[in-house]
Amino acid sequence: MELEVINPATEKVIGKVAADDKNSIERKYKAARAAQPAWQKLGLKTRLEILKKFRDRVEKDIEEAAITLTRDTGKPISQSRNELKGLLGRFDFFLAETEKVTATESVFRDGNALSEEIEHEPLGVIANISAWNYPWFVGSNVYVPALLTGNAVLYKPSEFALLSGQLMARYLHEAGVPADVFALICGVMRVRYFSSSRSTASSLPARSPPAARSPKRRQRNSSRYNSNWAAKTRRTSLTMSMSKPRLK
Repeated sequence: MELEVINPATEKVIGKVAADDKNSIERKYKAARAAQPAWQKLGLKTRLEILKKFRDRVEKDIEEAAITLTRDTGKPISQSRNELKGLLGRFDFFLAETEKVTATESVFRDGNALSEEIEHEPLGVIANISAWNYPWFVGSNVYVPALLTGNAVLYKPSEFALLSGQLMARYLHEAGVPADVFALICGVMRVRYFSSSRSTASSLPARSPPAARSPKRRQRNSSRYNSNWAAKTRRTSLTMSMSKPRLK
């Protein structure tokens, strides 16, 4: 099945995109799960360099991205340019803050006998369903910090912003993000296979992946045990849903 991309200003078909089904989504999910550990092992420094290349590519080709966005959504070209220009500052925030926010944090130390620290680890695969009206800004608010913190991403652009979704993927892949680490899921509301939202039912495994396990509290000189004890209440959009605090 193919989805037609219609320019809302002219009502003409300007492209066609292959639609995903249950089987293709399952394949992409399994590929993302398999690719995520290697992406995590690259380390934050390398991931920052790759996402910085993505940020610079958006700035360099901002006119291409703006024209594509206007053709996709019908918004005036000036609004498309403004969305992308505003996005650059958000990219800079994520690039500047990720290391500080996810750094290991000591919460208790009793000489050499006992210490407790908070670490963050990736959840694994992030399912990101994006919007049609601000696809670049809304989407990157999720997938940029998700990638920076070592997750793989299944990204579903709105069916009304498919060409922009494809362009995001191309820029990311050409910057160095592996294709299986950032994969597009394309479909409409009646393609009821993706995620657990009200509009689209889940075909992803119901069980939590290994990387999404509960936080662990670890004490030196004591056995490990699972706990629902929450991390510090400090939260930012950078870490929300992207990394799981782990106590050790």
